[in-house]
Amino acid sequence: MTTRRLRPVVFLLLFFLFPTHASTAESGKASPAIRVLVEENQRLMRLEIKGPYRVELLPTREVVQKGEGLDSTPVSPSPRGIRFGKEAWACGGIRIEPARDRTLVLDRTLFRGSLQILKNKNGSLDAVNRLDVEGYLYGVLQHEVAYWWPMEALMAQAVAARTYALYQSQVSRQAEFDVKSSTHSQVYGGSTLERVRTRRAVDRTRGLVLTAGGKIFPAYFHATCGGRTAGAKELWKIDLPPLAGGVRCGYCRISPHDSWESRAPLSDIEEKLNANGRGVGQILSIEKITQTPSGRVGSLRMTGTAGETVLAAKDFRIWVGGDKLRSTNFTVKIKEDMAEFRGKGWGHGVGLCQWGTLGQAMLGRKYPQILEFYYPGSEIKNHDES
Repeated sequence: MTTRRLRPVVFLLLFFLFPTHASTAESGKASPAIRVLVEENQRLMRLEIKGPYRVELLPTREVVQKGEGLDSTPVSPSPRGIRFGKEAWACGGIRIEPARDRTLVLDRTLFRGSLQILKNKNGSLDAVNRLDVEGYLYGVLQHEVAYWWPMEALMAQAVAARTYALYQSQVSRQAEFDVKSSTHSQVYGGSTLERVRTRRAVDRTRGLVLTAGGKIFPAYFHATCGGRTAGAKELWKIDLPPLAGGVRCGYCRISPHDSWESRAPLSDIEEKLNANGRGVGQILSIEKITQTPSGRVGSLRMTGTAGETVLAAKDFRIWVGGDKLRSTNFTVKIKEDMAEFRGKGWGHGVGLCQWGTLGQAMLGRKYPQILEFYYPGSEIKNHDES
């Protein structure tokens, strides 16, 4: 699709001065809960509670402590369970239930909802924040997009993030958590840095999700597609029309990540190959051998002094690091002892392009249009209907 030339950035300011119209979703039933892994494999955590609370042992739910507030208290694993300040309990974990929202502070981060601290198989501690999905989205949006973006862009992101979160909560019911707080899922920073505008975007779309064939699906998103979205089938075993990819997007050309260059020492790449059982000795050449339907690199052949190996570009990107290899839409050449990359876009490229969403919102598109563009064939429904 050919797009109009984007107007100057001054045009963006009009959206701040004159808010865009958007219908408010009906509140309906209480928002479903989600479990977020906010810390893992820790030997020491510090907990503070700014109001009444109770502590329960898990899995028995026995109440072992109550109070009107808790000063900063160390929490660590003990031989038989968990040490909580001066107390040591034989248990698999504890649940901290504040009486009021936004009073729980874990390692200087404020959280809504309750907290479970679980002893894992490594003998370390994991922390899982349990809260309603709308409150969770308050803590996601400002970490995924800039709070000052046009409201339609924020609302599109809110619907996509809600859809992804609720899908994950459906498929992970047997696990200890539904999503992680990192880019492994979607970035969540608790309640500390919530913004008025991103909360408003969540509230205006309350309960709304994307569906395909009447069912919720994993609404993936990424920073910048670089001109064309990737299909989920290229990376994962997911074959759904809204995630088929191939959407031509010229709207993200405003992104600082539209085109990029980077370098990585060959010695670093050799070390990563060795660590993953794919060593080839000193690297002599790196060449693309397959291409995905969206034009990205599918697989690479690495040839070295001790042999050669073929690996998926998505794995190569993880090993090299997403900061150096921002996407799998790249070319590579060897110059002396360095691999030099040139590429387009940032992220896996599936689903919604965040910078493309900004570009469309700047041109006056509403959030349902933006979502239909990146997830063709999808429908927006209340989660109670999906």
